[in-house]
Amino acid sequence: MKILCLHGYGTGPEILRHQLSGLRRDADPSWEFHFLSGEIECSPAPGIEGTFPGPYYCWTRSFDSESVDAAHALIEEAIEEHGPFDGVLGFSQGAAVMTSFMLEYATTNPDGPSPFRFAIFCSPTIPCAADPAYNQSVYGTLSSQDQQRLRSGQDSQLAQLPEPARSVSQELLKTIQAAQPITRNTASYYFDRLPRLVPAALHPNVVPTRLAIPSLHLRGKEDLPGLDSVASLLQSFCDPKTRKTIEHSAGHDIPRSGPEVKKLLSSMEWIVAQSQLASR
Repeated sequence: MKILCLHGYGTGPEILRHQLSGLRRDADPSWEFHFLSGEIECSPAPGIEGTFPGPYYCWTRSFDSESVDAAHALIEEAIEEHGPFDGVLGFSQGAAVMTSFMLEYATTNPDGPSPFRFAIFCSPTIPCAADPAYNQSVYGTLSSQDQQRLRSGQDSQLAQLPEPARSVSQELLKTIQAAQPITRNTASYYFDRLPRLVPAALHPNVVPTRLAIPSLHLRGKEDLPGLDSVASLLQSFCDPKTRKTIEHSAGHDIPRSGPEVKKLLSSMEWIVAQSQLASR
């Protein structure tokens, strides 16, 4: 069984390999984990630099549709060169990028098979659109006054926007604020742009597509403030009948030892079994 693995912002494949060391140690030895790297260099995630040498990578720094599309192209290339994959696992920004990839793939290929049979979301941040048409549908008809509200990046101003711009921009702001210690970028970096360049979060109230594959959602009790809301939003894209959610005691990380690794592994085995049942 092959699993494609996508790392978080300011890290890289070797760091995700370390984060998954407990799971990989206890998992079935036939499971193959393939680690894909983003191509954009960025500052290291907090606490990483003293342990892991650079360079450090992310999938996108600007989160606009063009850069997200470039990240999707890396996933497509990995599938073509190293697939097929049974499942996909993403941590933090890696989970967000794989979510947008799968949602947009399912939207454009409604009758075709999914590129993955199951998915594992670890401490996800908000998925953003690669399709500029989605960005246009969210922000394209804003008045000049509302464009100024959007550019402010302030929650009190975003709350005055019409739907769907209000919901999309407010969810985006939650991730930006939560991830600021990692990205080191303020809200104005993402919002103070022309509307077509502002990241457009994929929101379940706007995006009708749902993921039919079994999914596992992992988050920490001490994760970054605000990401619990994002994780709940992302879960709503997944089928509740084959969806499992587990919580560990740490923060923005993945358990590597003790009973929490065993819980992670058993939950993963459950969704793998669900995916095998669905394929029969």
